[in-house]
Amino acid sequence: MIAVSEVSKVYPSQVRGGRPLVAVDTVDLTVQDGEFVTVVGPSGCGKTTLLNLLAGFEQPNRGEIRLDDRPVVRPGPERAVVFQQPSLLPWMTVKENIAFGLTLREGTRRVDQIRIASMVETMGLTGFENHRPYQLSGGMQQRVAIARALIIEPRVLLMDEPFGALDAQTRSEMQRFLLSIWGKLHPTVLFVTHDVEEAIMLADRVVVMTPRPGRIADILTVSLARPRQWDLTLSREFNEYKRKILQVLRPPEERDPVRLA
Repeated sequence: MIAVSEVSKVYPSQVRGGRPLVAVDTVDLTVQDGEFVTVVGPSGCGKTTLLNLLAGFEQPNRGEIRLDDRPVVRPGPERAVVFQQPSLLPWMTVKENIAFGLTLREGTRRVDQIRIASMVETMGLTGFENHRPYQLSGGMQQRVAIARALIIEPRVLLMDEPFGALDAQTRSEMQRFLLSIWGKLHPTVLFVTHDVEEAIMLADRVVVMTPRPGRIADILTVSLARPRQWDLTLSREFNEYKRKILQVLRPPEERDPVRLA
C-alpha cells in the first residue's frame, strides 16, 4: 500500500556557511494495507521527518513515496495525522471537534449527526459530547483527536508520539484503547514513538532507526498473539523482542556479538 523508495531529506544549514542537515538518508520501507507499523529510534533520528514526508507536509530531496502506486506530493484526505499534542479547537465542543473535518468537506448542514454520535460512543466519550477541551483529561483529549482523524475514514493513520505527554497509567490505557479501535476499523497505521515497549505492544512490525542521519537499522516482525493484554510486557517473548531492539539501538562498539534478526 505504502512504498518508500530510497528517500532522503536534507535541510539547509541555519548558520551561514554551515553544513546541511541530513535528517533522513536513503530509506526504503513498504507498509501493507491494514498493517500496524511502529517506528522507534533515538531523539533527532528523523522519525517525525519520515512521518511528515508520508503525510505530504514535506517533499523528499531524493527518492519517492507512493500510496496505492500514486506519488505522494501533498496532504490528502486518505491520510490523517494525530500529533503529540491533541491540537483541539478550544472554543468547540467534543462533538464539534470530532466533526470538524467532515464540516470542512461537507458543510454544516450535510454532516451526519448519527455518525458523529456513533464515533462518540466508539471512543468512550458518551456524556462528554458538549464539553470543551479544557474540561477533559489529557487521555480524553487524545481520544477526541483520534476520533477527529478517524471520522473522515482515512486509509492511513499517521501518529507522531500521540501518547508521549501522558502519564504512565493513562498511556497504557490509551495503548489498549488504540488497539481496540484498530481491531474494529483496521486502518493502516504508522506510529512514531521513542518508547520501545510501546513500539512492541502495538505493532505488527517495528522499524528501528539509527541516529541522524536517519536510516533503517532493522525491521522486526512482532509475532505476539492479538488481542494483547497489559501483562504481555512481563512475558519472555516480549522481553526478547525488547532485547533485540535495544541491541540495535546501542552504538556498534557496545553491541553484544549476537545475531539480531
